Amino acid sequence: MPNQYTLPVVHPAFELLKRSARILHFIAASVILANALFELKADDGNALLSYMQLIIAADVYLLIFLGGSLLVAAPRLNLVFRFIETLTLLGISATLASDGLGWLAFAHLAMSVGYGFLFYREWRVIHSEAVDIKPTGITLPNFLKDGEIGWNEVKAIIPKYHSIIIETFRNKRISFELRNNLGIEELEQIDDFCKKHLGAV
Repeated sequence: MPNQYTLPVVHPAFELLKRSARILHFIAASVILANALFELKADDGNALLSYMQLIIAADVYLLIFLGGSLLVAAPRLNLVFRFIETLTLLGISATLASDGLGWLAFAHLAMSVGYGFLFYREWRVIHSEAVDIKPTGITLPNFLKDGEIGWNEVKAIIPKYHSIIIETFRNKRISFELRNNLGIEELEQIDDFCKKHLGAV
């Protein structure tokens, strides 16, 4: 019997973030495109910088309109583009600040920080979209830091073929839908594992 079980789950907040990927990419691409066009029209604009921004914006638009399903199916690709958007917005902010456009620079800096935070959250989604059942307790997925529940806090844990339910002594009920249905043998093993550790408390 394994000494730990990792169950990939459907986290509602994570799913919402995934579904929002296209609109968030669209906003970033539109801001980058607008800045590129502004630079091209400016008398002292940097043409090379403008063309680089146009290429980045075009790439993001292509991802949105031709590869939208990839954003969900290949979350690491989404991360790459989010990182590029964050750095591009940061670069635009620095350029605007050097041109003396303080308020515009601050607005782009705020967007860059926001997209950086989204990058971190999306990275967390990839690395923690599972419930871990261990000898020390249960680890639950979360955006910033995974939650830990010790066996002494668990009143009951009910693994099912398609979901898992955790009840604590504080009358908190946590339920997750599983990404993959459990087989009969695996379900029995997890149930025995949980009963063993609940009984040892």
